[in-house]
Amino acid sequence: MDEHIKSDNKAVSAEVTKDQTYVHCLDGFKLYSILSGIMIATILISLDVSIISTAIPAITSQFHAATDGGWYGAAYPLTMCSLQPLSGKISTLYPLRWTYVVFFGIFLLGSLLCGVANSSIMFIIGRAVAGTGGAGVVSGGLSVIAMITPSIHRPLFTGLVTSLYAVGTVVAPIIGGALTNNVTWRWCFLINLPAGGITIIILLLFFHPPSTIVTTGTQTMREKIRQLDLFGCIIFVPSIVMVFLALRWGGNEYSWNSAVVIGLFVGFAASMMIFILWELHKGEEAMIPFRLLQERSVVLSIIFAFLFMGSFVIPVYYLPEWFQIVKNASPIRSGIMLLPSVFTQILGSIISGVLAKHVKYYNPWFFLGSTLLCIATSLYTTFTAFTTSSGNWIGFQILQGLGCGFAAQMALLTVQNILESRPKDIPVGISIVLFAQYFGSSVMQTIGNSLFQNKLTYSLDSYAHLNSTGVAILLEAGNLRMRETALQVFPDRLEAIITAYNDAVTTVFYLAVAGSALAFVLSFGIKWINTTQTTANEATENRTASNKP
Repeated sequence: MDEHIKSDNKAVSAEVTKDQTYVHCLDGFKLYSILSGIMIATILISLDVSIISTAIPAITSQFHAATDGGWYGAAYPLTMCSLQPLSGKISTLYPLRWTYVVFFGIFLLGSLLCGVANSSIMFIIGRAVAGTGGAGVVSGGLSVIAMITPSIHRPLFTGLVTSLYAVGTVVAPIIGGALTNNVTWRWCFLINLPAGGITIIILLLFFHPPSTIVTTGTQTMREKIRQLDLFGCIIFVPSIVMVFLALRWGGNEYSWNSAVVIGLFVGFAASMMIFILWELHKGEEAMIPFRLLQERSVVLSIIFAFLFMGSFVIPVYYLPEWFQIVKNASPIRSGIMLLPSVFTQILGSIISGVLAKHVKYYNPWFFLGSTLLCIATSLYTTFTAFTTSSGNWIGFQILQGLGCGFAAQMALLTVQNILESRPKDIPVGISIVLFAQYFGSSVMQTIGNSLFQNKLTYSLDSYAHLNSTGVAILLEAGNLRMRETALQVFPDRLEAIITAYNDAVTTVFYLAVAGSALAFVLSFGIKWINTTQTTANEATENRTASNKP
């Protein structure tokens, strides 16, 4: 990869003068140092999403708070998702160097609070603080990449960062289980501190963009605070919290038609209506400027990100379920069995990035990526309880990984490309796309969980002839202890029970098929924009900006 980049130095220098966004392009040691720091930060942020899954039993036991386990997992993604638009707005008003360092510092503070927590409440607060910081780390890192890399290499580095996020999510349960069993669960969070310190040192040493790129400079502190649109944030965050709680509680703690769940959905709809009216009133000073949504390609890219990432997380969560229940794999082994999709996703990102200088449009990657993901998830629906071979699930994962590697970052790149002439808006655009990805993941997981539960109840009755009491026994045992419980209570129906679970899991994959297929269709509405075309005026502005102190 390094030789490829070196061979393009002349092309890079030509691109730099044409690209208004990249007036601070770097190369050599500084470039790779900053990219390494951003990649470390991205991995740490992604690890915290799912590392908690294998640590929750030990944490709840230590704090004697079994009922708080749900909040341990929810506090982090909930704050990270709901504060995403605000983090993007902050990055447009203040120097990117300092906003990134501050957000990452808040994340590390949250990790420290979790690591030294002496109560369940303190741990939940730590998770929320870490999520608050995490809201600005991934989007800020992508904004830094947009600033320091020339367009010819942007797809490669953006793809690597987004792939590392997926890698961290997959390997986190393995790391969490190893640390919890061999050291202590506290190191699941304390490990972030020394690794994160490296990123902060690198950014402070090597990332010094001209202030004219990242801040308006002439505005007073009061004007900048007013433009943060804190009132809009106060409306937006509770609305996202309400819909998250409704999606998580519906069908679990409460029935979908309960007053609590319905009330949360009504509250979400009402607050979002108020938020939209307020943002329209604020205009240019809005947290989410609606002028950004007037571009058809921006809107379709956001919807594509919602559908594609939502479809991507379905196999990420339900393949391990299938491995553990049907193949009787341990949690750690099920994570290892996901590695074919992880490695090929990185490979797909590298391929699309390297070919970026030859394929001058992002659109083919939208089509190819969503097609491969749709094919892979369609093939997952053919899984059987006892005859599916390892060659099948490995081969299908390769298609999934390549598809995700090709297309996962394309919505981000497209929005950046459209906002090329307005570089100040790029952080907001990136944050909106990331919010769509996080929100899509949550929505699709919730729908998938409902499909799984309903199909499982039906299949256990059809195949194993279990009554409501028998179904409740298995559901209470959980997926990890299903086989053990079935052998103890229903030893003569084990094969039928496994078949029922297989049918329930494969049914969920149809949701990913529909989501990726719809993403494919919508991507035809995204304009074909040559990524190398710029105007002479932009080139002049770029040279002028680069000459400013």
